[in-house]
Amino acid sequence: MAKILDGKKAAEMFRIHLQEKFLQLQQAPCLAIIHCNDPASLSYLKGRKKILASLNAILKEFIIDSQMTPEDLKVLIQNLNQDKSIDGIMIDRPLPAGFNEEEMISYIDPSKDIDGYTPSCLGNLVCNHAQYLACTPAAAIALLDFYKIPLEGKDVVVIGRSVNVGKPLALMLLNRNATVTIAHSKTNNLAKITKKADIIFVCVGKANFLKKEQISRKSILIDIGINFDENGKLCGDVAKECYTYAKAYSPVPGGVGVMTNLILMNNLLLAHQHHQ
Repeated sequence: MAKILDGKKAAEMFRIHLQEKFLQLQQAPCLAIIHCNDPASLSYLKGRKKILASLNAILKEFIIDSQMTPEDLKVLIQNLNQDKSIDGIMIDRPLPAGFNEEEMISYIDPSKDIDGYTPSCLGNLVCNHAQYLACTPAAAIALLDFYKIPLEGKDVVVIGRSVNVGKPLALMLLNRNATVTIAHSKTNNLAKITKKADIIFVCVGKANFLKKEQISRKSILIDIGINFDENGKLCGDVAKECYTYAKAYSPVPGGVGVMTNLILMNNLLLAHQHHQ
């Protein structure tokens, strides 16, 4: 029977530890979130609001309405950079048409980039000097750490090469002394690569992408995908047929996603401490 890597269990332990640290602060940390009322963004925002409230942290919302231009958003970000009451800034995506997401993110002060996506933060990750780790990749690794699954010396495959997840994840794994292979849509004979891996991270954003015939009995599967199948049911990038065959797996829902917002809160704490 495959071991379930329960993100809810890991998140609860992480939350308790984090709450203790927040209670020791003399002043509440403040997070500024910029979003455009996109339904997906609002769903994530609801979860963040709940966690922020449990930690007695402050949230300031800034909405991109139909009248806002890219230049207006740039000015807003620059103002938040200068606002000493703001510890962290994040931009929820997707942004409206006409807004270059990477450009907008690049305007964030790296000391307030608790998402870890500015060019400066990603560059520091390459040098293993990152102040804030990108939340989703860090959450995936934190889940393994909770279950005491070592990374050093392990053969690891990352399927996906996005700048948000796949690339920073691969760098984090290299910094943890794993032997990393990055696979993607142009990879030939994927099964030949994945069957040899000890741990497979899947972050391609395609429902049920990884199939049973592409893994082995020793595979530990970390599913980072959030999708909906043909029946409109929430699912990951890993087909459920893999669950009974693999050595261990993180489920969707209830796996990596549960940890992500807590990593964000930990980055907020670090930013607050940095600005004191």
